[in-house]
Amino acid sequence: MVGTIHVDPQSAAAVRDTILDVRPEVVALEIDEARLYALQNPRLSRVGKSPGVSFLAMVLLEKFAGQLTGSAPGTEMLVATESARRVGARVELVDVPIHTTIAGLRNLPLKERVRLLIDSISSLVLLPLGRPDFAGLTEGLEEQLLLFRGRYPGLSRLLLDLREDYMANRITTILNSTTGHVVAVVGFGHLAALSRRLAGNANKPAFSTSFEWTISPGN
Repeated sequence: MVGTIHVDPQSAAAVRDTILDVRPEVVALEIDEARLYALQNPRLSRVGKSPGVSFLAMVLLEKFAGQLTGSAPGTEMLVATESARRVGARVELVDVPIHTTIAGLRNLPLKERVRLLIDSISSLVLLPLGRPDFAGLTEGLEEQLLLFRGRYPGLSRLLLDLREDYMANRITTILNSTTGHVVAVVGFGHLAALSRRLAGNANKPAFSTSFEWTISPGN
């Protein structure tokens, strides 16, 4: 598994290098069909029904962070699909469909949705100008996730627990039907939880790797 920071340009390079080096039979991506299509066809994708203010606030924050780093969210997924094509690997999309997640966001308690909106706007305003150093984002991750779960219990279940269960089941199915290597590209925040869930597949030969990366602040 390759853990990535979605808005870090070096994550895309790590994904590309891993796939080209391992030459896997399958590349599993933490994305669904609708989101991948939107990434591949940004001018053609259309937002149908409004997903809600809280969801739009998160999207706005993520896109703004991508502009600061020079890497739009999802770049590593596009690089992964292209690298998979180059080595003849099959691409499997293993994340929960976005419409299911949006429906869950609409059903969050009002108090939690308001808190999420306020925090999203505050984070957007307080983001530093220039290119940040991503090294610290992967430090103390378990503690950060505990704080997140305490502040957003409903959102944590939706974005972490349910999705990680779904992804682990999909990856397990792929592993059980594949004889070659499988490279899974997932957000760094999911890496530890998915590793624990997939521990039962340790009896099969596997490839595992990890990366550390740092972006120097821009001048």
